[in-house]
Amino acid sequence: MPPPRPSLTVPAGFQSGLDGTIAQLEPLFDDLPDVVFFLKDAEGRYAVVNQTLADRCAHGAKGKLVGRLPREVFPAELGRHYERQDAAVLQTGRMVSRQLELHIYPSGGTGWCLTTKRPLRSADGRVCGVAGISRDLDAPSRKSRGYAELVRALNYMHAHFTDRLRIEDLARLAGLSVFQFEQRIQRLFLMPPLQLLHKLRIEEATRQLHDTALSLSEIAHATGYCDQSAFTRHFSKFTGITPGKFRALHTSPGVSR
Repeated sequence: MPPPRPSLTVPAGFQSGLDGTIAQLEPLFDDLPDVVFFLKDAEGRYAVVNQTLADRCAHGAKGKLVGRLPREVFPAELGRHYERQDAAVLQTGRMVSRQLELHIYPSGGTGWCLTTKRPLRSADGRVCGVAGISRDLDAPSRKSRGYAELVRALNYMHAHFTDRLRIEDLARLAGLSVFQFEQRIQRLFLMPPLQLLHKLRIEEATRQLHDTALSLSEIAHATGYCDQSAFTRHFSKFTGITPGKFRALHTSPGVSR
């Protein structure tokens, strides 16, 4: 078993004001348009944010985020989900590593991200905050090395994601062993095949929740989940809110509910 990855050690001035080291690093994260970066204090309030997060959640004004809790930035239920995630890091000292999430921004926009959160520790080892990044997850280019071998399997996944797919069958379509197939998917999509399958299902579910008046049970079966309970569980895992709450936030004009 590999040793646990160390937490980040925070300069002594973090809680009383931005330490000079942190202030010097902040512009580096401002220059990453596809990465959200933040530091939060022991109460889970934003202490440092990069420009990407400010652009997406506060019309570019960092000052509107600093000192606020996620529930004061995002829709309440979604914000509470992020707060529970932060609280787990603060209380246990365990990191969240590359978790696939569909972020829902105050503007109504959405985007798939890989989120990592790590505990911040003071010099005496006490957990005193959270450092986090969320990296935008873009589809790989068809020109990416190794993509061509996956085309048949990927096309099949897109056409049949509601079916009970087997990794062995998808690997065979790609002419690869299961191990090679899983490694290739992980390298290109930054996630294992099963997560990619759930991503396809959740993307279609969000479209149907947004654009149709189908019931949650109907959408569950239309997107490959065995029942509404399983659909709700997986949807909440990846988005932080239930399908019903997502629909309430994204009701299309003219669609009767």
